Amino acid sequence: MKNYKIIMLSDIHANIYALNRLLDYAECQKIEMILNCGDFLQIGPNPVEVFDIVMSDERFINIIGNNELSLWKRDLMEFDESEKEHQNWVIKLIGLERLEKLKNLPKARIVNIENYRFLMIHARINNIIEMPLLYQSKPIEEYTTDYGDDCDYVILGHTHLQSFISYWKGKTIINPGSLGCSKDGTISFVIFNINQEGIGFEFKKLKYNYYHTISDLMSLGVPAKEKIINKFYK
Repeated sequence: MKNYKIIMLSDIHANIYALNRLLDYAECQKIEMILNCGDFLQIGPNPVEVFDIVMSDERFINIIGNNELSLWKRDLMEFDESEKEHQNWVIKLIGLERLEKLKNLPKARIVNIENYRFLMIHARINNIIEMPLLYQSKPIEEYTTDYGDDCDYVILGHTHLQSFISYWKGKTIINPGSLGCSKDGTISFVIFNINQEGIGFEFKKLKYNYYHTISDLMSLGVPAKEKIINKFYK
């Protein structure tokens, strides 16, 4: 049996500095596969650079999150004028060819690795903006009815918080946190190790220089930059 070392992440949010920190780590650790659970565009200042890496690096397996879907589905939720301006800015930067490629990505997919089945979603299959594992005013069953029975692990994102529910109905539900949006200057992700002894996972946080991200937000004229900095980086 081959040994696998896999990164699972979410919410890069157009932050090239956070992504490059992750890629340096992946190179050192000889990571063969990176499962990306969406929201890799918007909020951050570098959507083109992030798009080109995520979509061309053969290690990446991708799905979209609400931030990608909202670029062509404006009725996904209510957006204020600054958010609409930011969306238009991202669309203009990435161009129509990249946007069409984006539309071909699924909202959910199952990845099979050595008979382990990983369901990749951003939040839920039927509701991409729900908040499972965060606001538990409702029973977890109300968030997970659409996950199905054909997976062993559920990997999701959206809340930006690392969390997991262990062995819910035979599944392990994991949120690796946000790679690109943190107020403490860290990237968050999960490492899975699969070998002949079985499977294990580890939550990881690594420091990076997020002042470069803030500098780009200011210098590149990113719409809603003050709101973004205050909400996601300070």
